[in-house]
Amino acid sequence: MRKIALFIFSIFALNGCHSQNSVLEKTIIDYLETDSKSGIRTDLQIKFIEMKISDILVSDSITILEKQYQKEFEKKLESAQKSIDHWQQSIDKHEKKKSDLVHKMLLAESTEKLDNAKSTLEEIKSWRPDYLDRYTDTDKNEVLAKSVKCKLSFQNPKLTTRQELDATFIFSPDGESIHEFIRGK
Repeated sequence: MRKIALFIFSIFALNGCHSQNSVLEKTIIDYLETDSKSGIRTDLQIKFIEMKISDILVSDSITILEKQYQKEFEKKLESAQKSIDHWQQSIDKHEKKKSDLVHKMLLAESTEKLDNAKSTLEEIKSWRPDYLDRYTDTDKNEVLAKSVKCKLSFQNPKLTTRQELDATFIFSPDGESIHEFIRGK
């Protein structure tokens, strides 16, 4: 009896996956075959070779935003440090010739610029952009979108050979509409 129940459950589970795949496939076909400007549809005889579906979660988005922040942060730190180094070299150069009135003035200006660069560096160290707090009160496992990576073949009516396409489609969380189409993997 237990084996029969497991068998029936597995059939329903497979049908659920298959029906989701067929809905996604139909949406992709409609997207590719319909011209967005004119609305004219062309039968491309699309056949799916491979399809990999995955969810894009809040935690995935947080990871991407943190990587973006880290890159921006490092770039800002590097720029501020270069500015500090530049003004420090300028001060060192002008201190050697501070008996000259022009060098005294340039030394004062360089010292002011160095102080500004140091305060900018301190501001950067405490910088935290607003986008890092975008998902503060959101469940990390919430689905933001679906990603469908697929390989498909199609027949362009103007050509005599079938062509293949590797693409990624970013769907709404419910899988009903395509937000983005990315050629290649």
